[in-house]
Amino acid sequence: MRKSIKLILEYILLFCTFGGIYFCLESIWKSHWTDWRMFLLSGFIGLCIGGINNLFTYETDFLLQCIVGMLVALLCECIFGYQWNVVEGLELWNYSNPPLSYLSAVAGQINLLFAVIWLGLSGVCIILDDWIWYYVLGHRDEKPYYQVLGKILFKRREL
Repeated sequence: MRKSIKLILEYILLFCTFGGIYFCLESIWKSHWTDWRMFLLSGFIGLCIGGINNLFTYETDFLLQCIVGMLVALLCECIFGYQWNVVEGLELWNYSNPPLSYLSAVAGQINLLFAVIWLGLSGVCIILDDWIWYYVLGHRDEKPYYQVLGKILFKRREL
């Protein structure tokens, strides 16, 4: 029972960290507070990317992990964006007008330019997830490192 509660609290920490960071970034981007649903959606996306990240080994190419994370984020944008923006008419986002809007799909809910942004955010999410699990929660035996196109990055030697 204690282990279950501890694990739930750890996931709440991760959810709030991912949701809070994205909420703040989007609020800065828009120059005003964004909708609270963005906190929930980004916390959920962060947990999904982190969960999938835990399935990969450190030998899995970091770029591949970022692409998978981007696809998860885009799927969530499609599903939640369609519900919130098209069905409910909340107009939280609409990617019909930004650059590359001719590639916009699903009633303006995803866009190639923002997919590239999600690619970068996925990388940040993966690193942050690993850092929290290793340094804050102490659940990993091996220090996080990443492999990009066969080159190992951030692997520190033990002193």
